[in-house]
Amino acid sequence: MYGTVVNGLCKAGHTSKALELLRFMEASSCKPNVYQYNTIIDSLCKDKMVDHALEIFAKMVEKGVVADRNLAMDLFDELCLKGLKPNVRTYTVMISVYCQEGLFGIAKEFVRKREENGYLPNSVTYNVIVQEFLKQNEFQEANIFLEEMIDRGFFPDATTFSLLLHLTPSIRQDSPMQTIVQKLVNL
Repeated sequence: MYGTVVNGLCKAGHTSKALELLRFMEASSCKPNVYQYNTIIDSLCKDKMVDHALEIFAKMVEKGVVADRNLAMDLFDELCLKGLKPNVRTYTVMISVYCQEGLFGIAKEFVRKREENGYLPNSVTYNVIVQEFLKQNEFQEANIFLEEMIDRGFFPDATTFSLLLHLTPSIRQDSPMQTIVQKLVNL
């Protein structure tokens, strides 16, 4: 029922009312589904409220509404095809999705492509990338991003630092990661 109302409100040009209904649904026991979110995102795009559409998309992915990673990727691509330029939060969420699915190569490629388009990772992005690689014992990749992060003037947050310290015993002594951990400890 809510889906029909959301769709009708958006088609009638009442996106703000549809957003109110979405917030009500999020707060109640009736959780919005991917189609309701997508309807609102589409309406926001048509209303040229791109930043808001991207925030709704990021929230949708963060809440796990898009359980299917392919659907999340398709939705992201669809947003880009509509001419939207994802903000750092949105693309950080997508990197996290790729990493959580074990698609590290795609995550890395995604980061590099965004950099080519002028979207440099910020501190939050780097921390998410490093954390996800560390959680999967992808130490070499984590090391690459950790070095890059530090070179660009960003530092691990408390979660990343804690994860690094926790994993230190499982990192080989001759690993470049061990050197970085020591540098961080000595800061």
